[in-house]
Amino acid sequence: MIRTYNKIIPIFLLLLVFGACDQVDEPYGNQVEIDEPDELTKKAVIFEFTGIHCTNCPQGHAAIKTIDSVYHGHVIPIAVHAGYFATPYGDDPDFRTPFGDALYADLEEPFTPAAVVGSMDKDNVVVGAPATWQSEVGNVIPSYTKIIVTPEHQYSDSVVEVTYKLQEQSEIGSSLLFYAFIIENNIEGPQSGTEISPYIHQHVLRKCISNLSGNSVNFTDGTASVSFSASVEPGWNVDNLKLVGIIVDAVTKEIYTGEMVKILE
Repeated sequence: MIRTYNKIIPIFLLLLVFGACDQVDEPYGNQVEIDEPDELTKKAVIFEFTGIHCTNCPQGHAAIKTIDSVYHGHVIPIAVHAGYFATPYGDDPDFRTPFGDALYADLEEPFTPAAVVGSMDKDNVVVGAPATWQSEVGNVIPSYTKIIVTPEHQYSDSVVEVTYKLQEQSEIGSSLLFYAFIIENNIEGPQSGTEISPYIHQHVLRKCISNLSGNSVNFTDGTASVSFSASVEPGWNVDNLKLVGIIVDAVTKEIYTGEMVKILE
């Protein structure tokens, strides 16, 4: 299971949380030596809960940027705009999604900024303290994946079609669910808690293209596949869109791994 932050709090992390939450400059936490990612690499999927009217959320965005720079290729960040502070006013863009709202509710609506790494279980949510998020990532990425996920996709006439081929490395013996998403980078929009204008939002969840509760996965002789198609909505920049697929234990909610690929490569 994924370790939760509130079990043991090292003194150096307390200093970071209470003395230096205003900025994220240096790598911290469980930084491990990593190689270039390959098909056996377990990816750390990070759901970051945020909102355009959340004054502390830029700290979470900065933490994700640092994590991605340290563990690039080993992490899959997904920014979920949900909750009170994600509610748009006037001409504000609406980054909320049905899946994001459902996941946020399942996790008992954590106060933003919040993150959950390698899991979709409410007991593993870290509320606030973005300076600790890298420690959670460091507990996930040293592992090899139990399932290899290989995406194959094509894009034409504003429609993307993707098939994820799955290969077991060892039999898991548990019910599995597959989720597929479209996320977008480099979106200009408002953001409270910063003087940066225009603010550039990254890894924004745009759409869940699987079932909101995931699609069941059935292996035959260690292999399986799941396929999805979706339209790219007007106003989305296809050059900045990525497909994300993740495979999840239906009981424990552990995210075994995921893969991310640009729609236009």
